[in-house]
Amino acid sequence: MKLAICEDNPSHYEIIHTILQKYPPGAFEITHFTSGDEFLLAAAENGCPYSIVLTDIDLGSDTVNGISLAEKINHISPDTQIIFISQYLQYATAVYETEHAYFIHKQQMEKYLPLALRAACQKLEKLHTRYLYFSGNSRNYQVLCSDILYLERNLRQTTIYTRTGTYTTKERLTALTERMKPDFCLCHNSFAVNLHAVRTYSHKGIILSDNTEIPVSRSYYQQFKDAFAFMMLAGHREVQ
Repeated sequence: MKLAICEDNPSHYEIIHTILQKYPPGAFEITHFTSGDEFLLAAAENGCPYSIVLTDIDLGSDTVNGISLAEKINHISPDTQIIFISQYLQYATAVYETEHAYFIHKQQMEKYLPLALRAACQKLEKLHTRYLYFSGNSRNYQVLCSDILYLERNLRQTTIYTRTGTYTTKERLTALTERMKPDFCLCHNSFAVNLHAVRTYSHKGIILSDNTEIPVSRSYYQQFKDAFAFMMLAGHREVQ
């Protein structure tokens, strides 16, 4: 499992690294970054390949701290699990502005880092079971539901649009959407959207996180609006 550590203090990094060395060999493929800027520079070139990111909040920079770094990771790699580590308890509330798995006070690292890693791995396991299985072009596919932005039905074919590409299948739009509820909802006779990918909407249409505009029909508008409101009230918002 690929794991990144963002820590500018060498002694604190060694404490974290020592705890991780207690796990079986090969459990973690560790990459160390000494600043949020360094992490983002690498991410700009190679994306974010890490399943888990452990980050200090105070990284000694006026431009990127651990919380702003987490916000960017949430956007570019929503499934990456973030564990905050800090010696300042005043940050404990601010971290809830981001999606994260755990907050650890540095004085309690030995006790809580293993618990945080377990929580992060449990979240990853749940994510990895949330796949859409379908067939198309004589092949079988499994696609992570959180990677799907929207689906479109045209004639007898449904196109599935993801963050990295598209897939086609003869399966009906309604059947595919039903398997992904409550995270997906029909908004038109020919379209269904990932509610977590919705940036804004009105009677005129829906704008997704990648700025794609999706039509919403009058007959589906209230259904879509109710589904989106329920997701927000339930606190299930995952993707920005």
